[in-house]
Amino acid sequence: MRAAAWDEPREYDVLAIGEINIDLIMSGIPGLPDFGEEVLAEAMITRLGGSTANFAVCCAKLGLRVAFVAKVGRDDFGDFLIEQLERWRLGSQHITRDSSLRTGLTVSLSGAEDRAFVTYVGTIDSLTGDDVPPALLRASRHVHVGSYFLQTKLQPALPEVFRQARAAGASVALDTGFDPSEEWDGGVRELLEEVDVFMPNEVEAPAIAGAGTEEEAMRELAGRCELVVMKLGAEGAMACEGSECVRAEGLDVDVADTTCCGDAFDAGFTSAMLAGEPLEACLRRGNACGALMASVVGNDVNVLSPATVAAREAAGRSMETEV
Repeated sequence: MRAAAWDEPREYDVLAIGEINIDLIMSGIPGLPDFGEEVLAEAMITRLGGSTANFAVCCAKLGLRVAFVAKVGRDDFGDFLIEQLERWRLGSQHITRDSSLRTGLTVSLSGAEDRAFVTYVGTIDSLTGDDVPPALLRASRHVHVGSYFLQTKLQPALPEVFRQARAAGASVALDTGFDPSEEWDGGVRELLEEVDVFMPNEVEAPAIAGAGTEEEAMRELAGRCELVVMKLGAEGAMACEGSECVRAEGLDVDVADTTCCGDAFDAGFTSAMLAGEPLEACLRRGNACGALMASVVGNDVNVLSPATVAAREAAGRSMETEV
């Protein structure tokens, strides 16, 4: 991985830039209803949500020092999210409150194998480059941007934001999330030239690369970005850094809910990477965190204790090296 200022004193290990919203999670759903139909959920919970917010909270739970830049409304949902950030000792000093917008909301419909989302955008797509303090880029070892395709107002500023971060010695990671328009562009291919770690899943990577298979996607994306990490759901994860490609098999888990699994993976991978672990160990840490999150309903980061993560890592040491 690109040499970065990971060993230099910095105020923050991770600067997360992106969205935060309310997650209304309905789990235990047998399938998605057609219009005019109704299905019953086994459980319902309201939590802090958003891919970037989930990643930030997971990183904090894993012991990293995290700064989080996002925006919420001046409403009850915004109050709830600020309280949640304080509860997780993440802090809200870099969260902007916008009185002209309502806080975003995502309804997550989750089954044992997959999930679907319905989102009211609100403040989710309101962050701009002006909301990112340059001093924070200089104060952080690593910068992570999530939900790229939902951040259309932030997108134009990201090439310069990433250049500034890298010039300051930080590494930069990008997780696009799903593209609701299914166009899979928005400048992301060009942006990868300013990215050190690209973290799509098995659906997003082939779509962005314009490839027919996961392997073709990895080859294409690895030509644009130094390190590509692809999440494969129950099959684990794979990564390519230059000519080195490795794979970590998925872990057995009784799935309660797949919400936040990818964000937990990102946090686990990042924590191992910043600790200087080899690529295989980073994948194992990511898989362990993703599996633990799948074992609980909703994005309950309490499951990511040092002991439970270490135990799940130990269970996932079977690695298959791919050339």
